[in-house]
Amino acid sequence: MRKVFAFQFMSIDGIGEFVAYPDDWSSGPDEGNALWAPYMPEIDTLFLGRRTFEIFAEYWPRQKDEASASEWTKEFSRFYDRVEKVVFSKSLRNGVWPNSRIARGPIEAEVARLRETPGGTMAVVGGPRLFQSFLAADLIDDMFLGVFPSIVQHGKPLFRLQLDPDAPAAPVLVGAPDRHDFRAVDARATASGEVFLHYRRVPKGA
Repeated sequence: MRKVFAFQFMSIDGIGEFVAYPDDWSSGPDEGNALWAPYMPEIDTLFLGRRTFEIFAEYWPRQKDEASASEWTKEFSRFYDRVEKVVFSKSLRNGVWPNSRIARGPIEAEVARLRETPGGTMAVVGGPRLFQSFLAADLIDDMFLGVFPSIVQHGKPLFRLQLDPDAPAAPVLVGAPDRHDFRAVDARATASGEVFLHYRRVPKGA
């Protein structure tokens, strides 16, 4: 059965609006390649939301022909071109990027269908909203986080927080409906100060 990976970036304080890539958050070629490179050969499908798709479709296809682009950027551009791009959107009319298609039904149904088809690993990329939807539905098998050494205090949280200041102080027990458990697989720091974390989902009831 095909797996679902999620690749996300966030600040120390959990802000995950990485689609804009502020200049001082940009990974160097070695760091960015280190997060993705080991898994790119096995990934053949990407999941994106509408906004991320539109930004990526404008930027990535032309990078492979940019003389000033790094070799990593060119490699990533070719990777994005060749994989299937599944865009979850109710408003997008068509995917102008080759190998892209629009999925209008429930995420759970689309992922369940694709898991049973031949193919490689699938990956969630893009902003916090789509990632949160996949996480809430317990669809992520492996989660890769790049944590930037900054506290930014503004932006979209990568993880959906539902804080109730009047709630009693009580532990959220294993097996609780909203709890999602992962085990650490790898953790390493980069030369530029980012930390890469790799987690694997613990199935419910395991």
